[in-house]
Order: sequence, then structure tokens, then C-alpha cells
Amino acid sequence: MKKQQKWIALFVTLTFMWLLQVSVMPLSAAGATEQNGMTNAEQGPDYYEAVAQKAGPAAKKSILPMVLIGVGVVAVAAVLYFVVLKTNYDITGTWTMNYLMPGLPLVTYPIILTGDKKSGNAVLNTTSGTYTVDGKKVTILTYQGSGKWEFIGEFKSKVRIEGDFKYYFHNVLQPEYNGTFYMDSN
Repeated sequence: MKKQQKWIALFVTLTFMWLLQVSVMPLSAAGATEQNGMTNAEQGPDYYEAVAQKAGPAAKKSILPMVLIGVGVVAVAAVLYFVVLKTNYDITGTWTMNYLMPGLPLVTYPIILTGDKKSGNAVLNTTSGTYTVDGKKVTILTYQGSGKWEFIGEFKSKVRIEGDFKYYFHNVLQPEYNGTFYMDSN
């Protein structure tokens, strides 16, 4: 169910927009026999005046459709807010870090992230450092001696992060040690 939230929100939004369009469409004016007035023998020079007198004043419009539209707009806004925009990601805990450098096999280590949902400390194999989370974007920096690993990615789901990493030695980028990574929550 959690994986389908965006699709459900999209379906609800499209359905609401269709219902909104249908609710404001005008009703048909008259049936085919009433529209073909030119062949009616009863019509004379005063026909339209007589029909206008019989019709009387226009009925007061109901406010119910406007109230329903307003409630629908609020409902769709709430669904979008809670399902799509308000998704919170929790990065804390133990994850499995997998990273790949060109020409080398996949490297896998556990990474332990302690702190809160926005920032904290990271321990990856023999390196340690910090992490920050900004919405879906994740940045993990770990250090070992004069080396620095920089992992920048984003949540693809609540249990998976994917991105790229760079390695710096004495703050100089070492492109031969750059690659891609993904993390899965344990």
C-alpha cells in the first residue's frame, strides 16, 4: 500500500478533476421534439412572449454544488499533502551500504546512522563522519585519516537510498575512486 500512495493520490486527483468538470457542464435545454419549434403550427407572432409569461421568474440556484466543490478541493488538497508531500524518511539505524567503482567488484559494508531524521553521526566500516537529510536528499560524509568519502543520494523509497559518491585525499578529488552507491535499510 505504501508503494502505491503516489498512484492512489494521482487517481484521486484525476477523478476529482473529472467530477468537477462534469458538475459544471450545462444540462441539455430541451428534447428533440421541443427544439423543433419552427414546424409547430401553434406558434404565432406572440408565441415567445406567451412562453415567457408562463415560465415565471427563474428559480433560486442551490448553493449545494458550490459547497460540494469546496469540500472536494479541501479533500484533494489533504490527500496530496498527507500522501505525497508529507512523507517522512527515517534514516536512523543500520543500513547495508553497497558501492561500485568502475572496474572493481561491488563493495558492501554495514553503515550505522545515529541521531535524528535530519542529521547525526555515521559509521561505515573503518570510517566515521556525519549525515544530513533534506527532504529526500541525503548527504553522508565519512573520514579516515586524510581521506574523505562523500555520498550524495536520495531516498527512492523509505528503505532505499541511491546516489553517487566521491573520494577526496587531502581535499583533492580522486576520480578513479568515484562511483555509485545504494543503501538498503536492515
